[in-house]
Amino acid sequence: MSVHSRSVRSLSHTRLGPVELITGGLLSTAAALAMAGPLIAALLIRHSGAGTHPTAPLILLTLAVVLAVTAALTMFAIARRRRR
Repeated sequence: MSVHSRSVRSLSHTRLGPVELITGGLLSTAAALAMAGPLIAALLIRHSGAGTHPTAPLILLTLAVVLAVTAALTMFAIARRRRR
Protein backbone atom coordinates (compact mmCIF):
# COMPACT_ATOMS: atom_id res chain seq x y z
CA MET A 1 0.00 0.00 0.00
CA SER A 2 1.51 3.31 -1.01
CA VAL A 3 0.73 6.71 0.38
CA HIS A 4 0.54 9.55 -2.08
CA SER A 5 2.34 12.63 -0.92
CA ARG A 6 0.99 15.98 -1.84
CA SER A 7 2.20 19.40 -1.02
CA VAL A 8 0.57 20.84 2.05
CA ARG A 9 0.93 24.49 2.85
CA SER A 10 2.37 25.04 6.29
CA LEU A 11 0.29 27.13 8.67
CA SER A 12 3.40 28.77 10.07
CA HIS A 13 3.94 30.63 6.80
CA THR A 14 0.37 31.88 6.50
CA ARG A 15 -0.27 35.55 7.24
CA LEU A 16 -3.37 36.24 9.26
CA GLY A 17 -5.72 38.84 7.91
CA PRO A 18 -7.25 41.70 9.86
CA VAL A 19 -10.45 39.77 10.56
CA GLU A 20 -8.59 36.86 12.11
CA LEU A 21 -6.41 39.20 14.17
CA ILE A 22 -9.40 41.17 15.45
CA THR A 23 -11.17 37.92 16.34
CA GLY A 24 -8.10 36.75 18.24
CA GLY A 25 -7.87 40.09 20.00
CA LEU A 26 -11.50 39.89 21.08
CA LEU A 27 -11.05 36.35 22.38
CA SER A 28 -7.93 37.36 24.26
CA THR A 29 -9.78 40.34 25.76
CA ALA A 30 -12.61 38.06 26.84
CA ALA A 31 -10.11 35.70 28.47
CA ALA A 32 -8.47 38.59 30.33
CA LEU A 33 -11.83 39.84 31.58
CA ALA A 34 -12.81 36.33 32.66
CA MET A 35 -9.61 36.04 34.70
CA ALA A 36 -9.82 39.58 36.12
CA GLY A 37 -12.92 38.86 38.22
CA PRO A 38 -11.41 36.03 40.29
CA LEU A 39 -8.16 37.99 40.56
CA ILE A 40 -9.90 41.05 42.00
CA ALA A 41 -11.91 38.87 44.39
CA ALA A 42 -8.76 37.09 45.60
CA LEU A 43 -6.94 40.38 46.08
CA LEU A 44 -9.85 41.82 48.08
CA ILE A 45 -10.02 38.72 50.27
CA ARG A 46 -6.28 38.88 50.83
CA HIS A 47 -6.42 42.61 51.59
CA SER A 48 -9.15 42.09 54.20
CA GLY A 49 -6.89 39.67 56.06
CA ALA A 50 -9.17 36.67 55.68
CA GLY A 51 -6.95 34.82 53.24
CA THR A 52 -3.49 33.62 54.17
CA HIS A 53 -2.90 31.59 51.02
CA PRO A 54 0.45 31.74 49.25
CA THR A 55 1.03 34.61 46.86
CA ALA A 56 2.42 32.54 43.96
CA PRO A 57 -1.02 31.79 42.43
CA LEU A 58 -1.95 35.48 42.62
CA ILE A 59 1.27 36.47 40.90
CA LEU A 60 0.74 33.87 38.17
CA LEU A 61 -2.86 34.96 37.63
CA THR A 62 -1.78 38.60 37.46
CA LEU A 63 0.83 37.70 34.85
CA ALA A 64 -1.78 35.75 32.87
CA VAL A 65 -4.13 38.75 32.82
CA VAL A 66 -1.34 41.12 31.78
CA LEU A 67 -0.22 38.70 29.06
CA ALA A 68 -3.76 38.32 27.70
CA VAL A 69 -4.31 42.10 27.59
CA THR A 70 -0.92 42.63 25.94
CA ALA A 71 -1.65 39.97 23.33
CA ALA A 72 -5.03 41.52 22.58
CA LEU A 73 -3.59 45.01 22.16
CA THR A 74 -0.82 43.65 19.94
CA MET A 75 -3.33 41.82 17.73
CA PHE A 76 -5.46 44.95 17.42
CA ALA A 77 -2.42 47.06 16.50
CA ILE A 78 -1.23 44.57 13.88
CA ALA A 79 -4.73 44.32 12.41
CA ARG A 80 -4.95 48.09 12.15
CA ARG A 81 -1.58 48.24 10.44
CA ARG A 82 -2.45 45.51 7.93
CA ARG A 83 -5.76 47.11 7.12
CA ARG A 84 -4.09 50.26 5.81
